[in-house]
Parts: sequence; structure tokens; C-alpha cells
Amino acid sequence: MKKALYAVILILCLAPLTTAQVEEGDKEVQVQGSLIAFEGITAIIGTFMYGYFVTPNTEIGGGPMIIYASYEGEGESNISLTLFGRYNFVSGEKVVPYLSGQIYQFDISPEEPMDFTDFTFLQVGGGFKYFVSDNLAYDVSGNLGFGLGGGDVSFILYGGLSAFF
Repeated sequence: MKKALYAVILILCLAPLTTAQVEEGDKEVQVQGSLIAFEGITAIIGTFMYGYFVTPNTEIGGGPMIIYASYEGEGESNISLTLFGRYNFVSGEKVVPYLSGQIYQFDISPEEPMDFTDFTFLQVGGGFKYFVSDNLAYDVSGNLGFGLGGGDVSFILYGGLSAFF
């Protein structure tokens, strides 16, 4: 684990000095993924987001999350959707912190007796983008969600790559 952390720190330190030059009308495509495996359980999660900058500091967007999970040979897939808004505190910097709000639908077709809103969460969060080039950034964020269908609370930690054009 320490070696992986040292490798990430080294990559961040050796990244060329660049700053974010996001402008009104720019677009962002973000890809995140993870693989979780332990004791007969495997989960593969892929998240794909698209954002549009209404101003250099304000972005709106959304996208799907695809989850495949298997337990002892039995597999199941799930598609989730997210709509978000982000406010970037700065623009033109290498590190861009932001706050976000989103609506997250964990299951778009829940089985009976569950309702659609049992899987709907309003989320607030924050994170930062670390630009490694003019058009590429690492993105890390945490989101705290509150279920509309009950007292459920969720926490999601995201990490991925963003491309800007």
C-alpha cells in the first residue's frame, strides 16, 4: 500500500506545471471505475459523466453508473443515473476545489415491493480536480446522500480522470 501511495505522489510531483483554462461552453467527460473482489463476491463499477460549463465556475451534467456484481457464480447488473451541478471556487489553477449537489438514482427499475423513490438520493459533496495537462485532470470527490424513500444515508467516494474539450 505504501508503494502505491509513493507512486501516486511521485506522479503528481512529476506532472508538468499546468493550470486549468476552463471557459464558458467547455465540456467535460469523466470516467471512473473500480473492481472489488473478496471471498466469492466480485463487483465491477463503471461511471461515465458528461458536464457542460455554463460559466467558468459553474458546471451542470449527468451520466450513468453501471454495476455488475456476482456472488458465488450468480451475477446481477444494475444501472444508476446521476444529475449534478458543481461550483468551482477558482479557475485557471492547477488544483480546482469545488462543491457539488446532485440527485442520484441507484436503481432505475426496482423490483416490487420497492418504489422508485426508495433508491433516490439527494447528495451534497465536494472535491477537487488536479490538472496534469491543459485538458486532463484527476478528480476526487466525496458525496453524502439522503434517501427520499426513507431515512437512508449514503456516502460515495469517487475518483477518476476528466478530459476537457
